[in-house]
Amino acid sequence: MIEPNTEDRVEAERIKKEYLKIQERIAIRGLISSKRAILLEESQALQSWLDNQAETMKSFASSQVPADLSGAFSGGAADSVKEVLGAVPKPELASPIL
Repeated sequence: MIEPNTEDRVEAERIKKEYLKIQERIAIRGLISSKRAILLEESQALQSWLDNQAETMKSFASSQVPADLSGAFSGGAADSVKEVLGAVPKPELASPIL
């Protein structure tokens, strides 16, 4: 039986270690890609929810608040309150994820 010499064993061990490093890098890249996909999905869901909340806030400020304050003000003040609160813009709520 032929025994591999020391140099061949060292070279084979080096190749094996390099191969294992490559496999580990591929596995890490796969995990990162998976986590990015999950974060992107969560970001999209959160942005949808934030858009809905912004619309609710706009609706509340432009219709509910003036209706609640209608009895407190009269004349020009009441008209001013309705005008100012009706002009409140929809807030821009951005997802902090990605």
